[in-house]
Amino acid sequence: MRTIVLGDVHLGSPLCRAILLKRVLEEVPFDRLVLNGDIFDDLNFRRLNRHHWDVLERFKVLSKTRELVWIRGNHDGTAGVLHHLLDIPILDEYTFDYGGRLVYVVHGDQFDDFQRSTKRLRSLKDLFYGFAIWFDIPRKTAIQWVQRSSFVFARAADKVRRLSVERGIQLGAAFVVAGHTHRREVCSRAGVTFLNPSSWLTPNPAYVLFDEAEEAPRLVVLGRRKRPPVGRAVKSRVRRVLRKKRIRAKG
Repeated sequence: MRTIVLGDVHLGSPLCRAILLKRVLEEVPFDRLVLNGDIFDDLNFRRLNRHHWDVLERFKVLSKTRELVWIRGNHDGTAGVLHHLLDIPILDEYTFDYGGRLVYVVHGDQFDDFQRSTKRLRSLKDLFYGFAIWFDIPRKTAIQWVQRSSFVFARAADKVRRLSVERGIQLGAAFVVAGHTHRREVCSRAGVTFLNPSSWLTPNPAYVLFDEAEEAPRLVVLGRRKRPPVGRAVKSRVRRVLRKKRIRAKG
């Protein structure tokens, strides 16, 4: 049994890596797909381009032969609308068995204070971060700087992790997968393995793979380019310099 858990796809956003996601859905073997919230950026379908619609169509095709579960995120709209679109279960949280151990999956927005109140914002920088994550402003350098230094971001990510793990412990889970914060993490808390694959708005999106042929889940990161070995890079640079010198000598 192979289960893929992924979320924070944000179909409709110009930064969504829909082409890469479609390739995963077509080429990676799995038996169960758990969509962990914020699959849509919002329900304005006019923002969906051809590649976004291709991903939705792929979900429909997969649902006929494999198990699909959708955990609703804060961007996804109502469960009724989502169920009408794909006719698959729409849940607030989900558990499944992995080699005799329980996996708990939750989007995590219910654990984020900013979703309910802005009273604790302490600075303009925190307000800017809150606005950015709420409306999913593209993560350019300024946004990334705010995320690294924002009190709200650090507190929200820590709280989502902590409360997700606490809920998992209540259910007897050995593994907890959450999303929402767009912060990639793999760590151990109170004997529970916590994983957050981040979002599909980044150059290197990821998913969590639970393969019962393996002892532990894996965070599969996509789109990483392998750097050439240092020796090869140096040789290539030397060849370019020598080639330029020969061209100048001939000239």
